[in-house]
Amino acid sequence: MKKTTYIIILILLIIGILLFEFMAVNSMVSLTYETNEKADCISLISGINLCKAIKKFHLLALIFGLTLIGFLMYRDQLLNQIEEIKKDKDTR
Repeated sequence: MKKTTYIIILILLIIGILLFEFMAVNSMVSLTYETNEKADCISLISGINLCKAIKKFHLLALIFGLTLIGFLMYRDQLLNQIEEIKKDKDTR
């Protein structure tokens, strides 16, 4: 993997984490103002199950976070993979 591609993927993962957490917080605000009681999860305005949406957004942020950690942990292997392929082609 090229270094620029690696950096772009890291940036996109960070933006994704922030975006999904913002969406979860936004849904929590909607849960507060668009339902009659705290126990209600269905929005009176849009009819969306807000509790389910909040869980999905948190799950997606978690997946992006774990992927980010994986990319950071295996950085050397990901970046050196292309160099090894080039070395193999040069020796042939």
